[in-house]
Amino acid sequence: MHIQRGDLTYTAVVSTEVAPLEILELLESISTLLYEYTGQVATELTIKENFVCVYQLLSEMIDSGRVVTTDTSVLRGLVPVPSLMGRVIENVSGFSTNTLANSTASHDAPWRARNIRHTSNQFFVDIVDRIDAIIDTTGTCVSYDILGDITCKSRLSGMPHLVMTLNRARELDDVAFHPCVVRRTWDAERMIAFVPPDGPFKLASYHMATQALSRSMPLRVLGEARCTESGMTVCVTVEPGETGSRSVENIRIRVPLDSRAYNIGVQCKSGTHMVTTSRRPQVEWTLDEIRPSDSAIRLVIQYSTRNAVQSDSTNAAFVTFEVPGYSVSSIKVDALRLLRESYKLFKGVRYSTVAGSFQVRF
Repeated sequence: MHIQRGDLTYTAVVSTEVAPLEILELLESISTLLYEYTGQVATELTIKENFVCVYQLLSEMIDSGRVVTTDTSVLRGLVPVPSLMGRVIENVSGFSTNTLANSTASHDAPWRARNIRHTSNQFFVDIVDRIDAIIDTTGTCVSYDILGDITCKSRLSGMPHLVMTLNRARELDDVAFHPCVVRRTWDAERMIAFVPPDGPFKLASYHMATQALSRSMPLRVLGEARCTESGMTVCVTVEPGETGSRSVENIRIRVPLDSRAYNIGVQCKSGTHMVTTSRRPQVEWTLDEIRPSDSAIRLVIQYSTRNAVQSDSTNAAFVTFEVPGYSVSSIKVDALRLLRESYKLFKGVRYSTVAGSFQVRF
């Protein structure tokens, strides 16, 4: 089993029957962890430059073929984030600068070390909604799901206890929490009580209950394909949807074409487009921003093919976008309380909506 992330392929070899999702989740966690440790998407060069760190991470994550932990906060206590000075010492002396910081961890909260001190006590929350949808030729939503992540960045001194209250907590299902969350508090009162790790971490991931979905679309995308004597004409129309007066940003629409397509012509009045013919012909249309007051924008693709009747085109467009400051699920943080510490807490919350698996068929 394998996944492709950037230029690297992460491969897992198994010798017995295992749950595929468990292996795929492990590979995804390794990719995410390498990004957090190196600050960029992992490449062959970054793996070579941080080989000792990568080796230590893998040995802590997996022991005798079994997954031990993929928690970033725990691994940060075991393997320090690589620095320029650390790499120089390792290259010159041959010894790792790793010091087992977990020896100072609390037994009650193994994800957090004791005696943490910060000059300013801050806690930031990011709630990101992800829309998975399939739209048919008439613009009707065939499939619609909202998944979300609550990620946090903690810079709090001591051993703080936090309680977070969400406005639509009872409408969430399939909620997965970080080990720091007290599950019985959530089950009884639908409040998230936890002792946060130090630094960035994912507090929870969730799925909106089907009966709570409004099926609102921040971006309306329609596709149409017409067969001509010499080839095909594909039209993709984009217009603003429901975003609460927010602009839709970083829009990318990828349209795969027939593998035998040639003489590809593209017409669009806004944004930029790129035609790729290396593996399978496709057109990628990029728009920086669509404001709520903008009118509909159209992309027209015309191409020739040797047999338009037996076309192997997918007849679909794959869309990505983001809407900063807008929550399609309407999930909000009603309150965030600090317990067992006397200092003043500075807190901030951001919301955003992005496209997950967003497909428009035509």
